[in-house]
Amino acid sequence: MSKPQSPILSAQDLTVYYPLRSKGFLRAVDGISLNLYPGEVLGLVGESGCGKSSLGRALMRLHEPTSGTLSVLGTDFLSLKGSKLREFRRNIQMVFQDPYASLNPRMTVSDALSEPLRAHFRLTNQEITKKVAKTLEQVGLTEQARYKYPHEFSGGQRQRIAIARALVLDPKVLIADEPVSSLDVSVQAQVLNLLKEIQKNTGLSMLFISHNLSVVKYISDRIAVMYLGKIVETANRDELFEKPQHPYTQALISAVPIPDPKLERERKRIMLTGELPSAESPPKGCAFHTRCPWVVPRCLEERPKLKEDSSGKRAVACFEVGKRP
Repeated sequence: MSKPQSPILSAQDLTVYYPLRSKGFLRAVDGISLNLYPGEVLGLVGESGCGKSSLGRALMRLHEPTSGTLSVLGTDFLSLKGSKLREFRRNIQMVFQDPYASLNPRMTVSDALSEPLRAHFRLTNQEITKKVAKTLEQVGLTEQARYKYPHEFSGGQRQRIAIARALVLDPKVLIADEPVSSLDVSVQAQVLNLLKEIQKNTGLSMLFISHNLSVVKYISDRIAVMYLGKIVETANRDELFEKPQHPYTQALISAVPIPDPKLERERKRIMLTGELPSAESPPKGCAFHTRCPWVVPRCLEERPKLKEDSSGKRAVACFEVGKRP
């Protein structure tokens, strides 16, 4: 897809540091810059514990960023407070990983979807009822679902309700944080297809967070790869999978199963060795240098910046890009 000039969401040098009981901080998000463009699905992928969810929550301001800037729809999101923040939040909504924990067990589906409408708009009961019914239909649930409680639904149906609750305000940006990882594989496909269809029909922009590269490849237009609180590579989906440039991205993609048994046996896996660093005390220089097969002396002292290539379609944070196969 062609990349528009103005991002709908833009984070620059964003950090999220959590103070520890002992001295120091946990650097969950360590200087990330990323742009999400109108109508785009940006996949964010990386190992568990790399800071993906912390970044998603910071973009929603569920966790306040420690530093950096964040713009949503051209508005300085971090400067908003009180009623202005609550009012603006209807533009950016989130779907969480666990549908069992994200829904109030004491509220019916109708109440759960009506609550944000009453909080943000002046609507009659009839208008609210109509909007709730339309949103439930949008996620593939029947009119009867609105009278039930979360415990009366399966995991996949609960996640559909959670998606409906996020969509009922007609947001411009949706952050989906591991929305299918807690579901059975067959149900995962249904929810992914639902999200893809909704995004296509509404044109909303989506940040899709997952540790599963196959899932990210299926739903995303563009992909950002995260390692230890930092973005190490961004590229269009097909380009990233056809020719990954960062050694960490290469290792991740080499671990994705191939359906063809013969090709699976013949291909070369990249096995990372070395010590996995801690976000409490990340190494000096490049965070990946303790596991990198390309490491050179410069990597131990200097942190590589995320730099775009000449095409402007790919950015990589590595000193050895272009020098290695």
